[in-house]
Amino acid sequence: MLTGQVDEAQLQAYSEVDGTDFALQLAMFRRRHAIHTVSDAAEILRNMSTDMRQMFSEVEKLVRLLMVCPCSSASAERSFSALRRLKTWLRSTMSQSRLNSVVVCHCHQNLLDAVDINVLIKDFVGRSAVRMNMFGIS
Repeated sequence: MLTGQVDEAQLQAYSEVDGTDFALQLAMFRRRHAIHTVSDAAEILRNMSTDMRQMFSEVEKLVRLLMVCPCSSASAERSFSALRRLKTWLRSTMSQSRLNSVVVCHCHQNLLDAVDINVLIKDFVGRSAVRMNMFGIS
């Protein structure tokens, strides 16, 4: 989509973007900036001033849409699958807020494994005088 050639058939999927203005703005945008990915375009737009960004309003709209649209639904399907397993197991013993937190931890186990447990423990104990007395100051 951001290659420089505007395909009207692909652009019809994004009704928010005006095709005529987009083609013009994209040509100007690509003339000034070398972009290879949507992330490159997003970074360039993020670093622009507000006035400059308004010149490329249609390009910005499309970049925003492409950044929020997932490439696949695999992560969403995994989340629903995990939620179904956890909810049936913990249905009667857990509030909605806690269930959401458990699902996030379950779906992002790789990030959770990278957390330093000792830092987490020290932070937990340091938040309350009762905890410091019970667990000791570390």
